[in-house]
Amino acid sequence: MIQTIRRAALCAGIATLTILAGCAGPAPNYAPSIDNVEVLKKIGGTTTVKTGVIDVAAGIPGGNSMTLRANTMISPVGKNYGDYIAAALRQELELAKLYNPQSAIEISGTLLKNNIDAGNISINTGQIEARFLVKANGKVLFDKIKRIERKWESSFAGAVAIPLAANNYPLMVQALVSSLVTDPDFVKAIRN
Repeated sequence: MIQTIRRAALCAGIATLTILAGCAGPAPNYAPSIDNVEVLKKIGGTTTVKTGVIDVAAGIPGGNSMTLRANTMISPVGKNYGDYIAAALRQELELAKLYNPQSAIEISGTLLKNNIDAGNISINTGQIEARFLVKANGKVLFDKIKRIERKWESSFAGAVAIPLAANNYPLMVQALVSSLVTDPDFVKAIRN
């Protein structure tokens, strides 16, 4: 009888720890946006650009990892989400045939906010804010902060809400890149 109670208590303890432990895993890989690539292709000419570093502002939550309920999501690229955004931008430029690592024009920046909320029952949101710089031979041609917010339907069940939140992150980055590449001042800066 006592042995049965001990086994039941042990099983209950293991089940509780399994539920509370959570998991850590990478964010989904970035998939370039056809719309962004088409916008970049329209810039045309002999313009080429390279991507520099997108730093993460000191101490921002979500710069190195994000918490989705009991799970932790890390960048699959580099060491932080600034690296993820820089790689996404580079992919878009490569597909538009504008990327050249030897270019005198460089896009760099700082990630200022990076958040996904996966805790609500019906609607969840995410925000990304970054300062982008375009420099040519050390001269700043463009300096703006871009911010996006995305909302999606969610669920009370973590098994549904967590993957939904994670899968919305690349879409958030696509929207951030779109807000940059459709800015007329950005287009003017990289054409110079």
